[in-house]
Amino acid sequence: MTKIDPHTSERLLRECRDLLEHDLGEWIDELGPVIAGEVLDLIDSTRDEAKKAEYLRLRTDLQNRWETLTAACRAELDRQLQPVNTTENSQSEATEGEATEGEATGFADLQIVSDEDLTEQIVMREFVGRVSEACSEETYALDQRIAYLTGREDQHGSDNQFGPATVCAAVRAGCTAMYADLDQHSLLLRQLERHLRSELPQLYRVINEIMVQAEILPTLKRSYRRSAPAGIEAETVDAANILSAIQRLVQARSHDLGGAGMAAGPTTGTGIPGSGPPGAGSGIGGEALPPGTIAVNAALFESLQALQAEPAATPGALTNVVRLGRDSDAARQVPPLEAITLDIVATLFDLIFNDDKVSSSIKGLVSRLQIPILKVAMVDQKFFADRSHPARRFLDSISGISIRWGQTVDEGDPFYIQLSQLVERIQSTFAQDADIFGTAITELTAFVTEHEAMEAEASRVVAEIVQRKNDELLSQRERQAAARATADSALSPLLAGELPTPVEQFLRGHWRDVLQHHVLTSGTDSAPFLGAQRIAKELVWSVAPKRDAGERKRQAALLPKIVSGLNQGLEQIGAPADARRLFMDALMDLTLAAIRGGRHVQEQVPDLVVSQAAVTPPPVEAPVAELHVTHSVENGVRLEEVSLPEGAAATDGSAQDRANQRRVKHLVRGDWIEFIDDDGQSRRERLSWISPNRSLFLFSNHASNCAISISPEALAHRLHMDTARLVGADGPMFERALEGAIKALDQTAPGNAG
Repeated sequence: MTKIDPHTSERLLRECRDLLEHDLGEWIDELGPVIAGEVLDLIDSTRDEAKKAEYLRLRTDLQNRWETLTAACRAELDRQLQPVNTTENSQSEATEGEATEGEATGFADLQIVSDEDLTEQIVMREFVGRVSEACSEETYALDQRIAYLTGREDQHGSDNQFGPATVCAAVRAGCTAMYADLDQHSLLLRQLERHLRSELPQLYRVINEIMVQAEILPTLKRSYRRSAPAGIEAETVDAANILSAIQRLVQARSHDLGGAGMAAGPTTGTGIPGSGPPGAGSGIGGEALPPGTIAVNAALFESLQALQAEPAATPGALTNVVRLGRDSDAARQVPPLEAITLDIVATLFDLIFNDDKVSSSIKGLVSRLQIPILKVAMVDQKFFADRSHPARRFLDSISGISIRWGQTVDEGDPFYIQLSQLVERIQSTFAQDADIFGTAITELTAFVTEHEAMEAEASRVVAEIVQRKNDELLSQRERQAAARATADSALSPLLAGELPTPVEQFLRGHWRDVLQHHVLTSGTDSAPFLGAQRIAKELVWSVAPKRDAGERKRQAALLPKIVSGLNQGLEQIGAPADARRLFMDALMDLTLAAIRGGRHVQEQVPDLVVSQAAVTPPPVEAPVAELHVTHSVENGVRLEEVSLPEGAAATDGSAQDRANQRRVKHLVRGDWIEFIDDDGQSRRERLSWISPNRSLFLFSNHASNCAISISPEALAHRLHMDTARLVGADGPMFERALEGAIKALDQTAPGNAG
């Protein structure tokens, strides 16, 4: 690995620092009204008067004191992001390490921590952990790139000045500035957390993209996942919470049964009937959950096998087979832990089937995995708490690929066919070994990698065409700008003196277009350009007052040539006939006034609008910009090119529009946009290419031979008009459903309703 130039390193770090500080600050500024609206929903949804009062107070403060939070947050972020001298910092760290080692045996610096301070530390540790876990995929690559830029050999996230801990510290400073009371600022922190977990990964993706463009460790894949679990501390917290919730449910179920139904059929320590030493602990009643496995009732296990062997349900029908198994005679005899596992999985699939973010076809695929997933959960208690479990990762893969389809799934799509084959294999062959899910993940990953490489090659060819056309367009605009400047220079001496308004408007408008046309088509030394320049001079002379007979005679002879030359020039640029007629009428009046030898009086000849470019319209409400759309076929691909007319405004400058522009600025390759046509039909397209100066985006989808080339301004306009929508990462459907299932059961358990 070559060492990077210090100036390049400093420039990149400064660019990334400025982007994070500016865009995060702008986002926080705009977030206040959004959270105030969410708190209003909380007020409407709770019946607890104390909670309602607490939420009402928070909403009032959000409306009146949000600037206090944003100012403190910006100040702390600025402080945290101050540039650090790498060499001095390394020496300082070494000194601190020596001091720490030397003082390890002493207790002089130990302090007593109050309960409130300890609680706040725990709250912040969990807050930072959850935010860090949400960003783990992006920060893993970013940590390595920052270490490379700063010359560090280690790649710990704590060394990343831009990391989530820095941002969380700034958010905490803002919450503390609004509320000194821990409960109040913890409540505000919870409201901010969900938004931060959504926004921050995107910011880190943009920073990574800046570094990739600068060739800083570009081979790190954007979708790279560590083999070790990401966000270990946060995952440990979540796992502990899940296990704690399950234990509460088991205790409540045991209490409700009064100790009955505690034993049910022969079980083994491995959780598989008929193997291993009998009598192993099964996690019953109020006792702690077993450390690794859950015992499975033999009769229930046999009923699950029978349900799995049944033919698939009617296409389109979604039957919760787990709930059917839950209502069987065998299930009624199981201990509380197995019963809770059945309830969780049944509720989990209820929520998946009712999730409007998942298409019906994808639900159909997931439906065929009900019994395998239930058996995994029954055999391995850690399934619910282990995000790296192969079965959960396979379900997450289905969620990720379903982004390509939205609500419309083409069942002939190669991705859908491959998923369907893998699901069928699992459904028909799974017995007890979860490795079958790991094998399916490996095959699916290889399939996706191969097809994305094919998509990338197809996009590369189209991108070259788009880049060439864009270069030609830019070159044409440069030539037009140069030609316009030449025309203005030629007219400048004529416009320096006093002229009748119609003539001045005409020269600045249509005749400048004529001169520009001749510059572009034949050059400044050509006869057409020199002739048009001469006609402009003669036109100005013709409307000046004539004092003697010789001038009047010359004017009479020259006027037909002027009119003929004017008509010829206007014909070449396609000037409207009405505008030409109005100007010629005005020219006749001005010429007669000049022959009489009088000064031209403005009120004698009405002002004429002969060119839109020559007139400043009165201030009116800006009309909705119309997109310029062209279609062509390039290399067998139907290319749709979308742009805003030059000078048109994409947005109205509102906070929402600023957010749209920021979202467009943050787009990176691999992001998805849903485009909606005039008929309300939608299709999802993936961002496959960005021009070097980010003046063009190319979107494509493997499922069609169409591509969209669109400018950032036009895309922001479509977001504004709701004819395009960002496809956000809602989190894997299994994660959403699992959280909802445990929460629903926990709230309805006896003694836990509060």
